Amino acid sequence: MQSIGHALNSGYCEQQEHCPEHGHYSAIYTRLGDRWVGGQCPHCLEAQRERQRREDLERRREWRTRAMLRLAGIPARYQTATFDTFEAVTEQAGRVRECCRRYTETFPERLQAGTNLILSGGVGTGKTHLACAMARRVINDHQRQAHYTSVSDAVRQVRRTYDRASEQSEQKVFDWLAGVPLLVLDEVGVQTGSEHERMVLFEVFNRRYSDMRPTVVISNLGYEELTGTLGERVMDRLLEDGTALQFTWDSYRRQAG
Repeated sequence: MQSIGHALNSGYCEQQEHCPEHGHYSAIYTRLGDRWVGGQCPHCLEAQRERQRREDLERRREWRTRAMLRLAGIPARYQTATFDTFEAVTEQAGRVRECCRRYTETFPERLQAGTNLILSGGVGTGKTHLACAMARRVINDHQRQAHYTSVSDAVRQVRRTYDRASEQSEQKVFDWLAGVPLLVLDEVGVQTGSEHERMVLFEVFNRRYSDMRPTVVISNLGYEELTGTLGERVMDRLLEDGTALQFTWDSYRRQAG
């Protein structure tokens, strides 16, 4: 560079340059072997660093989101479930969908308060669809882990720990079910009513209540039947700071048929 070739033998040079975007600036050059390097606009460099930082953050967010979705346990049928793909066939269905959407949008506050949600109503009315849409949004929008499981699957997870070859302990399974920020528990009321099932449900609900962890409960039973299944104590705890939404419209499956 002839404009600075006469500079110093010290290997350092400063001269005025012009950036098309930011105007005049003092360019700093450093000699590297037989070449002069540097001279970039400092504002452009800062913008480049900021873009790189945002891209790195976005890559880490995407990686974390994929990892949490793998742990979410969402059934294959509902892997792409969203609020927009939920068909609100009645005004009540639309109101229920918006309640679920608002719950998800305000999840940080729900998590802090331990706010539960009960989705109850007939088979095929879209309860699991909305619950899985909520779980996916909690992961994507708030970067908090959500996990879907049915009662029967939760019970099987606990029972597997009794096998001597199991790599997990009963305590570890309960720690996961009780500690995940949002637990979606499906098919409540379908269980056989065995003492072991009641123990698993009580342990999960009791620990989540104590730790103020929100739970979304899905059931085909009405309020009274659900109370009879879970017991008044558990229902009182679920609804202490929670909401029960009734899915009163006809089954989508029946309409499709």
